Amino acid sequence: MASLYAVTVPVFANMLGNLDHLLGKAAASGIDEKALIEGRLAEDMLPLTKQVQIACDTAKFATKRIADVDAPSMADDETTIAQLRERIAKTVAYLNSVDAAAFEGREEATVILKVRDKDMPFTALTYATNFALPNFYFHVATAYAILRMKGVAIGKMDYLAGAKAPA
Repeated sequence: MASLYAVTVPVFANMLGNLDHLLGKAAASGIDEKALIEGRLAEDMLPLTKQVQIACDTAKFATKRIADVDAPSMADDETTIAQLRERIAKTVAYLNSVDAAAFEGREEATVILKVRDKDMPFTALTYATNFALPNFYFHVATAYAILRMKGVAIGKMDYLAGAKAPA
């Protein structure tokens, strides 16, 4: 079985790199930046800016909760694609700074997620696989869909830009 570290941190870092790639293509597209960052798939969904922030936060806080380590605070104040890309870079730098050893033996550790005044208890393994990773992918895929809907010339292989074949 793959380690808890292997199924989280490298996955988060890889997909955040792919998200950065998508934002790079968006920045170079010539499409109005405000229209891109404020874009949303439906009125009741969050805009691109928030999708990127939540993807970063999910990766950061999942790492913090699973490994029981500190995580940097990041204000949700990005208003440009360049600032969103910087947030991604800071998140990836944080992920890369966490020692894989901090994850060892943590599979059955209790993780309590507070959602709307309700405690959701998980083991670290079920939190990673049944909540954090699906939530993370949801926000990255939604960011992709917003950019695509707004006319950025991206496709599936851009979404998978950093995908690595198994060794």
